[in-house]
Amino acid sequence: MVWLELILTAALVAAADQISKAVVLARWPLVALTTGAPRAFVSIRCMLNRQGALAAFAGAPALAALWAAMILLAVLTLHYGLLGHGAFVPVGMGAMVGGATGNVLDRLRRGAVVDFVAIGPWPVFNLADAALVAGTGLILLMALDNNA
Repeated sequence: MVWLELILTAALVAAADQISKAVVLARWPLVALTTGAPRAFVSIRCMLNRQGALAAFAGAPALAALWAAMILLAVLTLHYGLLGHGAFVPVGMGAMVGGATGNVLDRLRRGAVVDFVAIGPWPVFNLADAALVAGTGLILLMALDNNA
């Protein structure tokens, strides 16, 4: 059941991320990365992010190898129960794998990641970024709970 939870979560996150990016690209114009115009606290600002964590791995082979290594690490971590056997560990891992997959797909297809959620002073992000953060938080909470 652990593997099913990881795979389903990863697939749902990656699919939701790619669908949301397609909708945003079809409906909102791209904006420059640095626009000084005032905006609402929460808004949609479609931009192609050529910077970020994946920019260092510009080549497709290196990026694919990094993604495969991350998948292998997630599988080994679950297989050996390194983070415990809580119900939310595979869901957190699936969210991280799905989020990473969504951003890697963007980088490979477009050469940039599509970001569109703008909230207050924070950098513009997407659903994959949110899933990565939420999955990491969930795993950390489960790890802290196991150590208590």
